[in-house]
Amino acid sequence: MKVFIDTQIWVYAFKKPKEEGFKSRDAFEEALQTHGKSVRFLQNALAKHEIYITTHQLAEIYHALAFRGIRMNVRQALEIIDKIMKSSKTVLVEVKKRHYREALKLSGVSGIHVWDYLCVIPLKELIDVAYTNDRHFLHPTLRNLVPKVENPVGKWITL
Repeated sequence: MKVFIDTQIWVYAFKKPKEEGFKSRDAFEEALQTHGKSVRFLQNALAKHEIYITTHQLAEIYHALAFRGIRMNVRQALEIIDKIMKSSKTVLVEVKKRHYREALKLSGVSGIHVWDYLCVIPLKELIDVAYTNDRHFLHPTLRNLVPKVENPVGKWITL
């Protein structure tokens, strides 16, 4: 199966939560569970599926790992990106000028930031399912770009 895995799922899997970053023990425990679900999901997906990823999303994953939240060492983030790019399970798809035009148009219509569109517009006729926990993907303008949306971690968020 050909799948898209949204950036936040990659981040959950690669960044193990640290208790000091949470306001409550319950919030930390929930984040730890999400991390575990994401790690297992990603391992399973990499074993069984072709992972489609855009050049934009690759940069987005790097930025999220190295510069957002609890920051990962830049070298570690680069190593992860390098492994994703070199994996035989990964298909890297270039974002073209026409993709940008469509993303900007849909973002203007929906009010949803352009970044989600840049992750999936180049993949819209290539993938079988989009795995995400971003509630934006339930909006018709994004939902219509992918054949199926599934949430592998169970909790929906809005980024």
